[in-house]
Amino acid sequence: MVRMRGRFGVAFCRHRRMCFRVEEGILWCLKRHRGKFVSLLHPISAFTLLSVIVFLFVYELGYVLPLLTDPLGMWHKLNWLLAIYIVFNILGNWWLGFMCNTAVDSVPPKRQHPTVGEAHLWHYCSSCQKLVPPRSWHCRLCNQCILKRDHHCTFSGNCIGHNNQRYFLAFLFHLSLGSGLALVYNTLLVWKSKAFMVAEPLFLINENHANDPDFNWKYTIACMFKLSFFLFMVPLAMFALQMVMVYRNSTCYRILDRSYDVGWRQNFEIVLGKRRFWTFFSPTISSALPNDGAQWFQRQHV
Repeated sequence: MVRMRGRFGVAFCRHRRMCFRVEEGILWCLKRHRGKFVSLLHPISAFTLLSVIVFLFVYELGYVLPLLTDPLGMWHKLNWLLAIYIVFNILGNWWLGFMCNTAVDSVPPKRQHPTVGEAHLWHYCSSCQKLVPPRSWHCRLCNQCILKRDHHCTFSGNCIGHNNQRYFLAFLFHLSLGSGLALVYNTLLVWKSKAFMVAEPLFLINENHANDPDFNWKYTIACMFKLSFFLFMVPLAMFALQMVMVYRNSTCYRILDRSYDVGWRQNFEIVLGKRRFWTFFSPTISSALPNDGAQWFQRQHV
């Protein structure tokens, strides 16, 4: 028993050393080839997301919806208007989130240095070689410190932080809404066509499909139903996580830190601005943030 524990301990230590070496190798490679990595990863991610959006838009409205509604009817036209509105919000929030400057350098020059009594709250960034505000952390991909850094989004090609988290939330919300609408269309189609079980592996093994002239069509729409379910769950889970973070006034970078929680109403106002959830209706709605991201008040413990 003692020998087994000893062997297990040695193997565990070797595994940890191997993991540390791999992590150090990744960080070294990222630091050395950051520019090439970013220039390759961001366009591929953006092109993939845009391709999925265009494909679903064309497939759902050009193929599925005419099979469910009268192309000349009012319901068909309303669904087109709703889909266009959702895509406008997805692309609008996506673009504004990308264009938004989230770095510490975005604050006015006089606020890029701690005022009297704030110096103990700021910390030194060895990469930027300067003091940065609380909740600001360095991003290796952006190569700069980000105000209230949440995470780096490869699809947005930018870090999500204090200045653009509002757009990221609205982007995820409308992405979930659009994929949810596509899931409804596909569910109705497979139910109408009785194709729910067609794409199941056991069904394909046990059944003879030679006599079914519509098998290939049913198989295709059943697979699209599964794909739309997956594309709905991913942004919905990300949106739910972001909402939890905003509710707690924490970030994905410091997920357990609730020291800045000042109540859910004020927490949402800090991220969404003065107009709060009205910003979800359009990315063009102006909603000023209550602070510049360089000064944060911590919750007072009684």
